[in-house]
Amino acid sequence: MSAISNRFGKGKIFYGWWIVAACAILQFWSGAIYFGFSVFFNPIRQTFGWTATSTSVAFTIRGFGVGVLAPVAGFLVDRVGPRKLMLFGWGVIGLGFLLMSRIDSLWAFYGTFVVVATGIGIGTNVVMNTGIANWFIKKRSRALAIIYVGPGLSGLIAPLFALSIIQLGWRSTLVIIAIALWVISIPLCSLFRHKPAQYGYLPDGDTAPPISETVSMSTSRPLGEVVKPRLASSVGGFTTKAALKTRAFWLLSFIFFLQQMGATAVNVHVVAYMESIKVSTTIAAIAMTGITLCSLIGRLGIGALGDFTSKKYLITLSLALMTTGIFFLSLVEVNKIWLLVLFWITFGAGFGAPIPLRPALQADYFGTRSFGTIMGLMMFIGMVGGLVSPVVAGWIFDVTGSYRWAWQLFTMLTLPAVPLMLLTYPPRVGQNTN
Repeated sequence: MSAISNRFGKGKIFYGWWIVAACAILQFWSGAIYFGFSVFFNPIRQTFGWTATSTSVAFTIRGFGVGVLAPVAGFLVDRVGPRKLMLFGWGVIGLGFLLMSRIDSLWAFYGTFVVVATGIGIGTNVVMNTGIANWFIKKRSRALAIIYVGPGLSGLIAPLFALSIIQLGWRSTLVIIAIALWVISIPLCSLFRHKPAQYGYLPDGDTAPPISETVSMSTSRPLGEVVKPRLASSVGGFTTKAALKTRAFWLLSFIFFLQQMGATAVNVHVVAYMESIKVSTTIAAIAMTGITLCSLIGRLGIGALGDFTSKKYLITLSLALMTTGIFFLSLVEVNKIWLLVLFWITFGAGFGAPIPLRPALQADYFGTRSFGTIMGLMMFIGMVGGLVSPVVAGWIFDVTGSYRWAWQLFTMLTLPAVPLMLLTYPPRVGQNTN
């Protein structure tokens, strides 16, 4: 009997759900890092007198670092499993925030973002998603939806960050965050395991061999893409080399490139935007909280439906909602603050839904044989879209004194992702998976 079976009791709660629980808590803190840092944007910028453009470069550095390391993390997790990578990654994230609390120049600020990006790239999304994909097949969308409830709730911490900055200053707040990350993440990362077969389990906690998710072995292309798979192992599917030869890989990657352009610009600058229209910092932080809470509609509501209906159509719907939300944001003014509600609902749900649906769709299309590496490459291509957009948004603000033109620009740039998603299909029958 394996160690984890003895420890947690085989036949009680499937060990995969312990991994899901650990993931959800870690994703809460990952979301707090991603969403909550927008609260730090103006305090740090104003301390040193930096422009919005130069400050935004740090987020481009973070996105570039995470994107470059995503394929590396994917390659490593397919071979050594998630636990060691996550322990390293979260340790480095905490170190990055600790170092950030001591910065005294713009270049030092950029350097700490390199450190944080290294930890995020090695220890978060690619590694976690690969772990969940290995432990679940039939319940994969639901498991992924649950873990991404964490980032949806993380927006609640943005007003606490803002209050802490007001009371203690941004430097002390960063020290507190670093220590909290270490205390919470180390025991949770220790719960992760690679593949269920290594510990005497089958995916989903089944007692019979699972039904494969490998779409490439189907006898026909499904309408939409609701998967009707054949018998095979849960590690079946495309190699990385074979996936790179498919139209589906490149089309999905480009779609997520477009999505990241709009989403990253909004998430980096939304608090600064609210402050620019004369909303207080504390109230502005609530704008981020509204995004994350409304994203739960997409993450848990729309995302969980992926086990029962077409993931492709659900992602198409979410992209349309997100694009609409960016347009609503461009209309928000201090005397039209009620438009924030429309922005929250549309952008939040649209931004949240693809987060669990993307990795689930990828597993349906390409299997889990090289899941981590394929996902890492997709994330790298997608994140390129998020590299430039925060800088462009900051530059538009510096030049015009307003973010309005930026939101309208990103509305137009993300819109093509909607029809393109409808053109995606699983790789055709007969394509070589080796």
